[in-house]
Amino acid sequence: MSSDERSIKGMWISKLELTCFKSYQHQAFNFPAPEDGRNIVLIGGMNGFGKTSILEALYLCLYGKEAIIHLARAGLKTDDKKGYPTFLEGAFNGEAKRRGSDTMMVRVTINRTKIKAIDICRKWFFRSNGDWTGEEEAVVREVLRDIPNSPRVDGKNGFHFSELLDEVFVPAHVAPFFFFDGEEVKKLADQSRVEQVKQGLEGLLGVVLIRSLSDRLRSFEATKRDGVVSVDEHRLNQLAEQLDISEVQLIRLREDSQQDERKKVHLRAEHQSLLERITSSGGGGGDIATVKELVEEREQNRNKLRESHRTMEDILSGRLPFHLVPKKLTDRFKTQLSEEIKWFCWDTEKRSLEPRKVEFRKAFNSQSEPPITPALSVDQQLAIEARLEAAWGTLFYPPPNDCAKEIIHDYLHETQREEALEFLSSIDLGQKEIQDLLSVQQALQQRIDDLGRKISRVEGIDHDGTLTTLKNQLEEVQNKIEALTDQLRANDRAIIALEAQVRNMRADYMREKGNLDDSSPVRAVIEKSERVRKVLDEVIPALFPLKVKALGRAMTDVYKQLAHKQQVDKIDITDEGTARILSTNGREITFDRSAGENQIFATALIAGLAKVSGVKAPMVVDTPLGRLDSKHRDNILKFWTADKTRQVILLSQDEEIDFHLYKDIMSSVCKTYLLDHEDVGDGIGRTAAKEGKYFARGRR
Repeated sequence: MSSDERSIKGMWISKLELTCFKSYQHQAFNFPAPEDGRNIVLIGGMNGFGKTSILEALYLCLYGKEAIIHLARAGLKTDDKKGYPTFLEGAFNGEAKRRGSDTMMVRVTINRTKIKAIDICRKWFFRSNGDWTGEEEAVVREVLRDIPNSPRVDGKNGFHFSELLDEVFVPAHVAPFFFFDGEEVKKLADQSRVEQVKQGLEGLLGVVLIRSLSDRLRSFEATKRDGVVSVDEHRLNQLAEQLDISEVQLIRLREDSQQDERKKVHLRAEHQSLLERITSSGGGGGDIATVKELVEEREQNRNKLRESHRTMEDILSGRLPFHLVPKKLTDRFKTQLSEEIKWFCWDTEKRSLEPRKVEFRKAFNSQSEPPITPALSVDQQLAIEARLEAAWGTLFYPPPNDCAKEIIHDYLHETQREEALEFLSSIDLGQKEIQDLLSVQQALQQRIDDLGRKISRVEGIDHDGTLTTLKNQLEEVQNKIEALTDQLRANDRAIIALEAQVRNMRADYMREKGNLDDSSPVRAVIEKSERVRKVLDEVIPALFPLKVKALGRAMTDVYKQLAHKQQVDKIDITDEGTARILSTNGREITFDRSAGENQIFATALIAGLAKVSGVKAPMVVDTPLGRLDSKHRDNILKFWTADKTRQVILLSQDEEIDFHLYKDIMSSVCKTYLLDHEDVGDGIGRTAAKEGKYFARGRR
């Protein structure tokens, strides 16, 4: 590092050039580096002579359209309703407009060291009537040893000036901590110190940028929604809710069925135990083995009879209803399903080739060989386009003759048509099948009755009643098993029906969801934008605690330098932004809210925010002292002159930093300018700056 680079610890504005800006036809301000204990630049001017124009020009050159927002935050007056174009048209020099000039320019040079600088030149272009054309140009050059590098234009070739400012100078959202109107900023404290602290913290933490991003996302979502085909999202949400409810019911029903199966296993074990106890009791002298075998055989036949009943129920509920429908209607249903399947196959093939159509058209339009001479007229080109469109259409239209002319069963989804045809092919039912099933049931019931009679005969007489008790218990368990079996069969039927319902509901939901996605591919982008915006809105309140303690300490240091009341120990800031001035015993001090006290508080806040931001940048202050009393004036001037490495540009009228105050701080002043103003007619003024001049002794 060279000696020139080591000698300067902070950056500074070395040049500000105004051309056709407000009352300045052309004016260049040159500012030296803050060194040798001299860090103050004084620009004096009476009210209306163009001091504030210097601050506005700095904002416009550095931040462009964003300047309107930050000018207001810095205490400068703007018209938010009319906005940027109106501000520019009002800033265009009256004499330039009168002579037909079309360009307004502001140029700022910022030195990072004595040999490294950045030169920014922003131009705005106007029509002959003084209206802004909407065009502007920001050109940035890096300068090394007074030799500029190649220019870079904001917004072109991937270069964005705002990103460079974020890196090497003052980001837009913290600019009001460094460039501001002291008198206007003071008024913020008049309204609410809490709100002022919140505004400062928001700027420091980039909340202004986050809110701006959130607003831009909201605008983006609204724009995208305008192009979305209307879809019944309410019905889609209802379908999703109903599907969720049905799926939960299905899960619970399956769990109940599994629990009943476990109960049945336990009952069968109990049933087997009772059988063994009955047979072991001898049945009144009968053959033990015979009794056991008869009981087991009867149970087996009962199971067969229940299975036969289940088969009959399946026929009656599942297959028989379709045989009651006229065959002609069933055949028509099958034919329609088959034709719809073919139509969807044709439509799928057509849509799969649609992207190739776009590729073909691009390839055709890009061909330049062989050349066509003479060149085709617009009508001829449109005719060729129409022929290409018609030729492509013949590949698919009309659809094949065996396709459905109308889709009737649009409630079916994907493979459900094939499943329906397969089901209809599997429901054949003959009279003999039912008669055979009835005969089997009759034979099983007869055998069960015979076995019951045999068991009674074999068991004989129950002498002590034990056998009767066991038989009663066996019958009770058997009844529970039969009831549980019936319940399981009912659950099975309910599960099958609910599974079919869930499949159909899911198919409906997926079809509607598919329509929603097909109607607007940008919906996913909109949803993602909404999620990001929600996160941003949640982040903002969580940011404040990150910096409040550091801000409180920085404000305390500055406030003690500025205030002439010595009982203040510290300024405490809560996470909500409430600022309290505390005494040495920790009690809150309440001062009269005078203009001086408010300006001291506002200055301490801005200086504290600048310190906590970590940005070592110059300060430009318009109306730095306002209507402060002499003690407060002395303290604020001492504060501005205390940091000898930070450039401070003060824009003062004659009753703020007058000749006497200027003499007091002369050892800290490195450059002065005095603004001179004259009226050139038609309400147009002309300002010129005299270098090395300032207000004379005794001027009022």
